Amino acid sequence: MHSSTGTTSSDCQHLNAADRLMLVAHKGMRGIDHAGFLSQTHVWLRGRLDPACLKLALARLHTAYPVVTARLEDPGGRAVPCWRHRPGARPVLHESTLLAADDAPVLHTAERLFEKPLDHDRDDPLTFHLLHLPDGRDVFLLRFSHVLMDGKAPEYVLKEINRLLQEGESEVRDPHRCELRAKDADGLHTVGCAVTAGDEMQAHLLRFDRKRRVRAALRVVRSHIRWPQRPANMTPRELDEWLVRPYGIALRQLTVEQTDALLERAKGLFGFANPTPLILAAAFRAVARHAPLATNSRTIFQTDLPLNLRPPGRMEPIFRNFMSFIQIRARADELNSFEAAARLLNTRMRDQLRSAIDLGNLQMMHLMAPHARLLHRHILTQMKNQPFTLGFGFLGPATAGLEQFCGQEVDRLYSLNSAISPPGTTLQAIQFRGRLNLMLTFIESAVPRPTADLLLDRVMEDLIQA
Repeated sequence: MHSSTGTTSSDCQHLNAADRLMLVAHKGMRGIDHAGFLSQTHVWLRGRLDPACLKLALARLHTAYPVVTARLEDPGGRAVPCWRHRPGARPVLHESTLLAADDAPVLHTAERLFEKPLDHDRDDPLTFHLLHLPDGRDVFLLRFSHVLMDGKAPEYVLKEINRLLQEGESEVRDPHRCELRAKDADGLHTVGCAVTAGDEMQAHLLRFDRKRRVRAALRVVRSHIRWPQRPANMTPRELDEWLVRPYGIALRQLTVEQTDALLERAKGLFGFANPTPLILAAAFRAVARHAPLATNSRTIFQTDLPLNLRPPGRMEPIFRNFMSFIQIRARADELNSFEAAARLLNTRMRDQLRSAIDLGNLQMMHLMAPHARLLHRHILTQMKNQPFTLGFGFLGPATAGLEQFCGQEVDRLYSLNSAISPPGTTLQAIQFRGRLNLMLTFIESAVPRPTADLLLDRVMEDLIQA
């Protein structure tokens, strides 16, 4: 095993550059008594699951992907951290029976799971929870470390659980193959290789000419050279210390008809049916309306927009972060009209992509990954002095085939991300069964529950207006 290059052995999976960025963020959050950089996926079923069959599927998942119960080894310095497999370990299915069949007890359980600390040297990075409702339905929850995988990956985990239950261990796929394009003196050639730490990210990067990557990285550096500005967010100014609990969760759902109308609206405005600029414009406008501090024409609203790097139809890599991001900004005076704001954000998204800011951010991840201490200081400084307006992620349509899970019909699917204050709120969105779901996580000591509900209601107003 060669830790300097991140070569993966049979008992260890090294972190790629995006994983290491998430690890730095996780450690920073743990350092201020936050539970860590966590995410959850909720699968609301229309009936009961068979726990024995589910446990069998989880055991097969562990056989195929032993990282599910791994422990993190981080030597520090420039050494590459790795997930050390534990061959004798088994994933545990945590079962509980709730007293009511509505959303409240499920969300209360999920809120407490967000508050439970996760330490990678002693805890599984992914845990499984089956909640039995008294009306005969179940809810399956995945709680996972963002260091292990990105927000789209849980959909593929669910698909793998389905597949492994149906096909058995003899059909376990080898997920560790990739095509790495390398550049040498003779030009580009393709090399088949085992996936190693950073290989997925490196393979993606090396598809682009070095000069283009360098130019893109320089554009990212230049984009951060500006006068300091404190973006609007939902944390009151007098709460100048980080607040990390209690967690709250609020949900909203558009009907199929409302979702279809929204997508048609996006197609009419942008030429394609991606509602991301509409959702983000609605979110910025809601914050502008309900932020605890008054805004003016120069107030900035900003967030990072994550981008899934997997080609259409591809699942791998699953238990890794495989994403980049772009930065989206707008001034308060640019948010007065909902449709005008959405058009503006769409233009800025396309400008960022045209300028290869997503590629530049990938290149910067690779440059910064070996410098964990420097990156740690930078992230904490940014979080404290220039927090985002809100955390944001649109996961797009749920991957095909999730209408059933372990033999039961799936009614609703949610994916949620960590919150911290400031900024106090994180908004996620996903399309499932023709409906757009909105999921808001918030720190209730900074953003009271009535305020969070009002914030989501304002977003809904913009999205469903005629």
